[in-house]
Amino acid sequence: MDIEVVYSRPFKKDREIFGGLVPYGEVWRTGANEATTFKTATDLIIAGKSLPKGEYTLWTVPNASNWEVIFNNGDYGWGVNIESVASRDPEFDVLNITVPVQRNFKVLEQFTIEIEGTPPALLFSWDFTRVDVPLSIGE
Repeated sequence: MDIEVVYSRPFKKDREIFGGLVPYGEVWRTGANEATTFKTATDLIIAGKSLPKGEYTLWTVPNASNWEVIFNNGDYGWGVNIESVASRDPEFDVLNITVPVQRNFKVLEQFTIEIEGTPPALLFSWDFTRVDVPLSIGE
């Protein structure tokens, strides 16, 4: 599986993260600074839905019990606009899925995205929050 994720990693710094710094129910650039990018050299199945090979921006809508994860093929220079609102245009959404929130056993100080496990999953972790997005090779 040939996947590359490029993102900026904000720190907790004693702040309330989800439901605080990152509000529930609002689109988040999924990191800091520039929009997070997700590139795959192969077609994927993500939570049972097809994602064609290519490069996407990765957006999320965090909620207390689940997250919406959005793969978008718009071109964005920055993750937010001048009003600090996520710059994503939903017209360019390619894939939207909803996945449950899990609890980390300890506080993770810096936001982290990684791919791990068998079968593999795209993991988002920060503070006490963890979200796993199941991945597999497309057909």
